[in-house]
Amino acid sequence: MIYSWHQPAWDQLVATRSSNHLAHALLISGQSGTGKHTFVTTLVNSLLCESPCEDLHACGQCKSCKTHQAGAHPDYQDIILAPDKTQIVVDQIRSLNSFLHKSRSYKAYRVVFISPAETLNINAANSLLKSLEEPVENTVIILLTSQPSSLLATIKSRCQQIHLATPTKKQSLKWLSQQTTKHTPSDLLEMAGGRPIAALSLDESSQFENRQEFANDLSDVLEKNKTIIEVSKKWQSLSKQILLDWQITWVQQLIRQSFSSQSIKPSLRINRTYPINKLWILHDELIKLKAIAHTSLNAQLFLENMLLSWSKL
Repeated sequence: MIYSWHQPAWDQLVATRSSNHLAHALLISGQSGTGKHTFVTTLVNSLLCESPCEDLHACGQCKSCKTHQAGAHPDYQDIILAPDKTQIVVDQIRSLNSFLHKSRSYKAYRVVFISPAETLNINAANSLLKSLEEPVENTVIILLTSQPSSLLATIKSRCQQIHLATPTKKQSLKWLSQQTTKHTPSDLLEMAGGRPIAALSLDESSQFENRQEFANDLSDVLEKNKTIIEVSKKWQSLSKQILLDWQITWVQQLIRQSFSSQSIKPSLRINRTYPINKLWILHDELIKLKAIAHTSLNAQLFLENMLLSWSKL
């Protein structure tokens, strides 16, 4: 399946493959929660299929497709972040060497999928370079990332880069309105920062309530009704990425509110206006924190540093 907002990128790949110009390594990037994993899954299925359809979607019926559906395809290997780990390590990449030089079992492509690529540690990234520099025939290495700027320039230069667009608000609301949700599509989309797939997943989780509770706690910190230490202890077990996504959305709301003559309903319960230059500084600091949120930093100290950024307002 390809979401409508990613169709142009799929059409580009179809044209590239049809002209026999598909690169041996693809770096696919896009905002989290917008369907990029679905895009890559569709691409992997297509590459492994022996009889793809006219639009290059997998047939789903050939022996290669059936084997992949069973999770036992000998020409496919994924390298993903291990549970409770923050980095993809060099031993995981070294396992590629023997895999890449085996004879293919089917006539379609051999495929390697690495995700999230930004979690490759420096040794793993350098080891991967060797495979990228010595491409193997009829083999495609796919790297998926939400943070392409975090990757080594040498890795990016050896890949065909494909950026998957974030849908417009109109596209997202139209898609969400076609789904069955407990909460209103507009509220879900606002909570997910405009990311429709993330919005749908939030509808069935406790995060909808968690987000408002964290917004209240952050507001209490700004109003000096709660301490930074108190709030950071309370929320240290929740994903740092999720907390940062919420806050980046809230800062963007406050910035838009400064420029708009229309009333914008803010998520934060605050009773003052902050200087626009300080809001932009806070926005940049939160973006920088998000770039390192996947690393093995002490959770409470990370949250304390995050909340200190707000206190500078």
